[in-house]
Amino acid sequence: MNDNHKIQIPSGGSFRRPAGPYDLESRLPRYDVEVLAVDDHASHQVEIDSEIMGSVGNYTWIWKIVNNSSWPVFITLKKNGIPE
Repeated sequence: MNDNHKIQIPSGGSFRRPAGPYDLESRLPRYDVEVLAVDDHASHQVEIDSEIMGSVGNYTWIWKIVNNSSWPVFITLKKNGIPE
């Protein structure tokens, strides 16, 4: 995977960003996060949460990610399986 799509979150850091528009009826597009950490223990300490904000016909998917590990982690945001 190309490193241009990786975002670093430092230890104890957080990240919040709109992923993009979202259709509640079709449930598309599909957004996902890939976490790259020093080990599985650090990876499991990354909290990935999302919410949908907006009004009828104009919804936005929002990512909220917190790194609770003692190591920095890298994340890759994906839309329909393609790195953003």
